[in-house]
Amino acid sequence: MRSRFVAPWFVVILAGAPALAAGTAPAVVSGAAARRGVDVTVYNHNLALVRETRSVDLPAGQFKLEFRDVPAQIDPVTLLVNVPADRSFDLLEQNYEFDLMSRQRILEKYVGKDLTWIQEDGKRVQGTLLGMNDGPVFRVGGEIVFDVPGRLALPALPENLRDRPTLVWLASSERKGPADLEASYVTHGMSWQADYVLQLDAAGQRGDLQAWVSVDNRSGGAFEDAKLLLVAGDVNQVAPKQAMMADMAVMSARGGEFVQEELYDYHMYTLQRPTTLLDNQIKQIALFEAQGLKVDRHYRLTGQEYYFRGLGDMSQDPPVEVFYSFANRASNALGKPLPAGVVRVYGKSASGGRQLLGEDRINHTPVDEMVQLHTGNAFDIIARRVRTDSSKLADDRYRYSFAITLRNHKAEAVVVDVIEQVGGFWEMKASSVPAKKVDASTVSFAVPVAAGGETVLTYTVDVRY
Repeated sequence: MRSRFVAPWFVVILAGAPALAAGTAPAVVSGAAARRGVDVTVYNHNLALVRETRSVDLPAGQFKLEFRDVPAQIDPVTLLVNVPADRSFDLLEQNYEFDLMSRQRILEKYVGKDLTWIQEDGKRVQGTLLGMNDGPVFRVGGEIVFDVPGRLALPALPENLRDRPTLVWLASSERKGPADLEASYVTHGMSWQADYVLQLDAAGQRGDLQAWVSVDNRSGGAFEDAKLLLVAGDVNQVAPKQAMMADMAVMSARGGEFVQEELYDYHMYTLQRPTTLLDNQIKQIALFEAQGLKVDRHYRLTGQEYYFRGLGDMSQDPPVEVFYSFANRASNALGKPLPAGVVRVYGKSASGGRQLLGEDRINHTPVDEMVQLHTGNAFDIIARRVRTDSSKLADDRYRYSFAITLRNHKAEAVVVDVIEQVGGFWEMKASSVPAKKVDASTVSFAVPVAAGGETVLTYTVDVRY
C-alpha cells in the first residue's frame, strides 16, 4: 500500500467583503437574547412544542426577519406567529435555512470560480476550483493540481450559508417600533420518560418509591430559563427524525416539584420553576416520592403453547421468574398517574447496603391499576418439566400428561404460579394441584413448595385442534 503526504491548506475569508450575490434588502435579526419567555412542552416520543416570545424592533413596510437560535430539528411547517392586537404584522413568506457554514460547504459554493493562494513570501497565485467530489481539484497555470501550497484566500462568504439554523421571514408591518412576537413551533429530537427507584425493606414486603423524569434534548437547540411542561401519553406522529448523542445533567430532588393535571386523554406535568434545557443533554428532575408501599413478591413458571403439540418426550429445565407487584392506590400510599418508564428495584443486604435486584419497564399506569415488575430469575428455585405421556385420541384430539418438579432451596416456603399456554380446545382431566382457568387458552396452578422441599405437579389434559 502506498501513502502520500498531503500538505495542509487553509481558507482565509477577506474581512469586510460582501457575500456573493447578497440580497440588497436589510434584515432584522432576532436571536435567543431577545426572548422574553419560553415554554417547552415535551412529549414521550421525540416531540416537543415550543412557544417563545421575543421583543423585536420592527421597521415599517416590507422587510426580512431572521429568527435565529431555533432547534436544528424544527418542523418549520408547524410555525404559528402571533402579535399584539394593536400591531399590524403580516408574515408573507418563510424559509428555513439550514445550509450550515463549513470549509467543505464554502468551497462547494466556489466550484467554477477563481481563487487566490497567498504564498509564504507574500506572492499570490491565481487558480480555479474545478470540483469538490472526494477532495478539491484546481486548475493553476494551465495544470490540474490537487494541492496548492499556501493559504487559500476567498473574497467573500458565499450566499445563503448559515452559522446556525435560521428561520428567514419576509414580513411587513404598518408602522415601526418594538413589538412582542409570539412564535410556536414543533421540534423533533426531544422526549422524556419517567425513571423510578423502588427500595425494598429487608423482608421485601414494603418499599419506598422515588419517581424522576428524564428530559432528553437532542433537538439542536437550547432553552434557558424555560417553563417546562411534560405530557404523558402516546401522541400520534408522522415520520419522526432520529437524534444524536447526549450528556447527563441531574437535578436535586429538592425544589423540583411538578403539578399534575389531566389534558384530554393525556396527563400533563408542569414544573413549578424555570429550568434550562441544553442541547445534547439529559436532565433529571424529581417527580414525587411515596413511602411505605405494600409490595408482593411472586414466583412464576411460564409454559409455551408448543408444549401441547406433537407426540413423544419433552424434557426441559425452565427458569422460575421473580416478580414484584404493588397496587397504585391511595390506600397503598400511592394513587398517582404513573408515566411510562423504567422501574429499578433495590434490596437491602445484611450489611445494610442497597443492591440492584433488577429492573423492568412499565406502560402508562392510571390510578387504581396494578404495577407488575419482572426483576429476573430465582437462583434457589429449580424447575424440571417432563412430558410423561402423550397419545392421539382422534385425528384432532390429543392427550398429554406432564410432571413439573419444583425444588425450593430457600429457607422459607414459596408458592410458584405455573402458567400453561395450552391453546386449542382443552379439558383438564386430572391434576395434583387445583387448576384455575385463566382464559380460553390458559390454565394456572398455584404450587406450594416448602422450605428446603420439593413439590411435583402432575396433570393430564385433553387438547382438540
